[in-house]
Amino acid sequence: MAVKRAHMVTRGYLEAWSNARRQVHVWDMEHKIDGVRALGDATVIGHAYRTFVVTHDLEGEYGKIENAAVPALGALATGGDPNRAGRAVIIAFLDMHVERGRYADQASVTLPAATGNMDGSIELVEMGLGDRLSLAEALDRQAPRLSGLQLERKRWHVIDFGTDQPITGDGSVLPFGERDQTRTVTFPLSPAKLL
Repeated sequence: MAVKRAHMVTRGYLEAWSNARRQVHVWDMEHKIDGVRALGDATVIGHAYRTFVVTHDLEGEYGKIENAAVPALGALATGGDPNRAGRAVIIAFLDMHVERGRYADQASVTLPAATGNMDGSIELVEMGLGDRLSLAEALDRQAPRLSGLQLERKRWHVIDFGTDQPITGDGSVLPFGERDQTRTVTFPLSPAKLL
């Protein structure tokens, strides 16, 4: 699927930070942005999920994760306690958020690659961000997946910050602890709530 305006931070999730005019404050060091943007324009990168090498509907996959998780995150922020299936979709969202955040500042970076064709020929190609995101788990063995840490079985707490406002962004999933011994993961649910 060719998505012209891909959000690096899920729009439905980011909506909790928007004002009555559906605007959010955006700070982006790379592009020297520091100001208010319309929610629909915040964190948008043109053709970010386009693939050149792999045949994978990354935007479709992300859309399914977002559609399942955004309501579960909203319910959690308003006092709901998700069952195991609800926790699994939230964890999938956190993994997606980490994955996209890891590459958010590399949207225009391409990597050279060689592909083998069915006829035995080899073709030199450039992998774009969509390819790298599609292959992220295989390419980046250093980064643990939260889904492998059995977080759905752990105790979950939501902290209410009241008027203090946790910010969010492409790096807002914070695991604490050793690589495979993560003890705590934090993630802002809204401007006043932290999971």
